[in-house]
Amino acid sequence: MSTRHPLRHTLHRAVTLLAAIAALAGGIDPATASDLQVSGFATLGAAYTRSDELEFARVGIDAPGGNRVDTGPDSVLGLQFGWQAGNGSGAVLQLVTRETQRGDYTPRPALAFLSHSLNPALTVRAGRLRSPFFMLSDTADINYSQPWVRPPVEVYGLNPFTDMDGVDLLYRSRLGDSFIELHPYFGTSRIPVIGGGRGHLRRLRGLTATLERDEFSFSASHAEAELSVIRTSQSYQDLVESWNIPPALQARLSGKGAHASFSSLGMQWDDGRWRVIAELARMKASAFTNSATGAYVSVGRRFGALMPYVGLARQRQDEPIADPALANSDMSANALAAFNRSRNQAQRSITVGTRWDLTPHAALKAEFSHIDTSRDAHGTFIARGDPFAPGLDDRNINLLSVSVDVVF
Repeated sequence: MSTRHPLRHTLHRAVTLLAAIAALAGGIDPATASDLQVSGFATLGAAYTRSDELEFARVGIDAPGGNRVDTGPDSVLGLQFGWQAGNGSGAVLQLVTRETQRGDYTPRPALAFLSHSLNPALTVRAGRLRSPFFMLSDTADINYSQPWVRPPVEVYGLNPFTDMDGVDLLYRSRLGDSFIELHPYFGTSRIPVIGGGRGHLRRLRGLTATLERDEFSFSASHAEAELSVIRTSQSYQDLVESWNIPPALQARLSGKGAHASFSSLGMQWDDGRWRVIAELARMKASAFTNSATGAYVSVGRRFGALMPYVGLARQRQDEPIADPALANSDMSANALAAFNRSRNQAQRSITVGTRWDLTPHAALKAEFSHIDTSRDAHGTFIARGDPFAPGLDDRNINLLSVSVDVVF
């Protein structure tokens, strides 16, 4: 019996894509020049909190760190190959390595798609694509392009599915003095779950619209999908067995067949001196995850190579994963309350920071966040030791983050 090494599997996917490119290239007129571009990005980041009981984690991105200084949430390395032919065909392969929810650094294809321009305004793409749930989804891994160490977790933690396998259309056209882009898409997406298990979006379909005019841009997005979350962690199994959770209630915490929807609105204004970014998003699910709403506003002012910024953000829970009234005993009611609390990211924060552009391709950032987690919520923190421990909600936590971001 043989097993495939994760890196070998990644390279196999890359070779498959390159073979498809070669097949396309076979039909290109030799007189038509093709262009291969290679670029990359990297971030070395660290987050520090003095909390002895809670550790910071980006839901859907990394595994909780075992130390107070954690490099997992923000550190990333990416390499991108882009190919474009004169007949409008092209391909993109982006390999990324960063800490996963399993705690490893196995490289994976974050992008792997073929594209073709049907006309100057319309392009079709197929393969692995970014899930365009947020205004900054396309550059979520490229930290250099953003003013902060990381996008506000109160919003970007609402939906951890960062990419999808499927097809999309990009339509971009002038509308008076503005440009409008329409982006419909269809596909599937999956991610690992902390501790063990997986989350899966099936029949994912959505539409994103973007309007740009001078220094201003506005985006709106809506998506729907069938959601499944299968939990296999030992801590979850112990909770189910030792706290007498009935089968009907277990089916609300882990399983298949839920309906999920996601909507967001975002705006940016950048006149070269001031940069203002704001976003509002809502995740709604019938089971397996809570429904919540998040929002943030960030204002930055450039002074040469320096840009200090301040941001306010908040996430609130609209509905828990399961109503405690579904429990059949005091014991299972307590277990359900503990589970809901551990999955509730509700919090509010104020962040102050500074970006220093060291070169045209490198930036140093440092920011300080004061975070107030809500009652019955752990916020964007994971309990050290027992993830369902009581008394870890309604906390005031300070988080210091630094990063060096480069593009090449």
